[in-house]
Amino acid sequence: MNPVYLDVAVPVPLRRTFQYLAPAGMNPANLSPGVRVEVNFGRQRLIGLLISTSNTNEIAVDKIKPALRVVDDQPLLDAVLFKLCLWATDYYQHPIGEVFQSAIPALLRQGDAIDQTEKVLVPLIKQFDETAFKRAPRQSELLSRLLSQPEGLSKIALDSYETTTATIRSLIAKELIQWDSKTVSVSHFDSSNPQKSDMLPLSNEQVDALKTALTPGTQLLFGITGSGKTEIYLQAIDAVLRQGKQALVLVPEIGLTPQTIERFTSRFNVPIYALHSSLTDKERLHAWRQAREQGAGIIIGTRSAIFTPMSKLGIIVVDEEHDASFKQIEGFRYSARDLAVFRGHQEQIPVILGSATPSLESLSNAVSGKYKLSKLTERPTKANVAHYQVIGTQHQKMDNSFSEPLFELIEQHLNAGNQVLVFLNRRGYSPVLICNGCGAIAACERCDARMTFHMNQNKLICHHCGAAKQANRLCQPCGSRDVVPLGAGTQRLEETLLGRFADSNIIRIDRDSTRRKGEMERLTKQVMAGEPAILVGTQLLAKGHHFPDVTLVAIVDVDSGFYSSDFRAIEKMGQLILQVGGRAGREKKQGTVAIQTQFPDQPILKSLIEDGYEAFANSLLDERRLYDLPPYSFQAVLRAEATKNGIAMAFLNSLASSQVVSSALGSQNRNAPSVSVLGPIPSTMEKRDGKYRAQLLISSSNRKALNSILAKIISLIENNKEQRMVRWSLDVDPIDLL
Repeated sequence: MNPVYLDVAVPVPLRRTFQYLAPAGMNPANLSPGVRVEVNFGRQRLIGLLISTSNTNEIAVDKIKPALRVVDDQPLLDAVLFKLCLWATDYYQHPIGEVFQSAIPALLRQGDAIDQTEKVLVPLIKQFDETAFKRAPRQSELLSRLLSQPEGLSKIALDSYETTTATIRSLIAKELIQWDSKTVSVSHFDSSNPQKSDMLPLSNEQVDALKTALTPGTQLLFGITGSGKTEIYLQAIDAVLRQGKQALVLVPEIGLTPQTIERFTSRFNVPIYALHSSLTDKERLHAWRQAREQGAGIIIGTRSAIFTPMSKLGIIVVDEEHDASFKQIEGFRYSARDLAVFRGHQEQIPVILGSATPSLESLSNAVSGKYKLSKLTERPTKANVAHYQVIGTQHQKMDNSFSEPLFELIEQHLNAGNQVLVFLNRRGYSPVLICNGCGAIAACERCDARMTFHMNQNKLICHHCGAAKQANRLCQPCGSRDVVPLGAGTQRLEETLLGRFADSNIIRIDRDSTRRKGEMERLTKQVMAGEPAILVGTQLLAKGHHFPDVTLVAIVDVDSGFYSSDFRAIEKMGQLILQVGGRAGREKKQGTVAIQTQFPDQPILKSLIEDGYEAFANSLLDERRLYDLPPYSFQAVLRAEATKNGIAMAFLNSLASSQVVSSALGSQNRNAPSVSVLGPIPSTMEKRDGKYRAQLLISSSNRKALNSILAKIISLIENNKEQRMVRWSLDVDPIDLL
């Protein structure tokens, strides 16, 4: 029999597979692509994924090691997910082993079995004398239950019976019962009656959007805040569930999953599971398995949930599709939104991209006809769209970021029994701690950045590298004690509001206040109680939350978005203003959005408020087209960092001046697609976490031309000894150039 060679994707940062010999006696029928394979790799034992098999060896036979074992009988990933990972490997030019590892739960990466087991308590006897347990009624009760259920009782079942640990230990000591392992079975969800509560009536716009949402292909659902996009999701999913199919819903933030799950569980009578980074490895594997084996009707998750295997997937929903959180910014830098579109195309199912402020890329695809476009321009409740009020601060006396007109507005809405949301996208107490004597600023030693002052901890924390130290009100350079916080974060806003509105309930929602598990849910429930309150928070509050009693949204500072070096900053600023503003007046109450700015006559701001997002976005698209920027060109950023200054720049300089890049640039004269290279230049924050950083921007009007030069540059790097002195990464379709 000819030897069988395995091409295995090993979880290492190398852009290739590795060939191993199939284990002796292995049935070739069990060697399907997608099964896990345990191999020796150097001095390590690693779990890789089988990509393909062949009867020919790529290297000398004596150098090919045998695989240690094939872990699975069946592939972990179905054909569509397998193809998705292969496509992502090529598109993002990322090591194949790391891509496939991203699609697998942590416990499966470590070699755990797909079939989950649980500990159950089982009887070792078939009957017992109850009179012998007159003085131990709890033991008698437990034995009776176990004998009536000889397959055993799980820990959850025992807890529901309020069985004590002491009772279990006593019976184990008497050798009457024992703990055993049992495979957890998964039963398919019941699709006969998925609806728990009635669907809401739809407007004519919603009816048309729903019809489109139920046809295969990608739909951009462009609806103003509060226009009923979620109702479209729910009714589309209901139709899919009735066909016995499953739904995958992607949300940008963990903080949105509790509220989303609550809305879905109140509507549907099917098992719903969450998938996000706050779950334990066991919880994540359980949800993954329920989805894979049709135990789950709906999966709601953050970006990595796009890799969830679902054998009967019928629809994918990407809520707040414009959100930057759908792009992974470390390691395997993929866009979950773009992978959702690709997966939907392969599955031939509907994909809904929903947003009140669509990304320019999605809007451009809809206008060009690549995506179907549905617009929702009014709120079903007939509630008025929030009124925008610009407060110029250039001549105002400010009290820690609050003008007197803003204080008066807050007071009016509180007195009317409503809630107020105060928004500032900066956590902590103050972004700067400064000495009034010599002007020294508390800076991070590892980054080109100031340290943020957190008063409740009395600490200075770098929000870029995480470095922290005790705040010292004695200036080190000059010895002055006149060290004061400058500027405001959400903690300082909270303090100022407590001073002005002492009798009001003030709820701060940011990454600091929601760090503990369950805290986001607790604070959200507090808001939903409807009592008059002031919510203070960052962009966590801007992402899809439905707070029916919020009638005033106060945005205390928008000016930084107008003057960024990132060409996407204006787009992000406009999205943020409308998203956070959309939290106001979502029910029948009139909403107001107050925007404080030193530039009240800023044309871009006026256009956004007066003409709406579509006109604002179209003007930005015209500008992008003029300057050949995405979505009218394609970009990739090659980043490098090193512990010594100058090394990253020298490394990228050698690439920029290489023959590979020079020939690509020179090919423009031969009617080939143009490729341009900008840089290298130091990163906006050159030093971060002790590393000196630089970047090279590569762009082209043709995707194939860009991918071609990227592949050549990567090959050049991997054959370059200098690359050992730097840490480098490639970001295809970057969302920022900082």
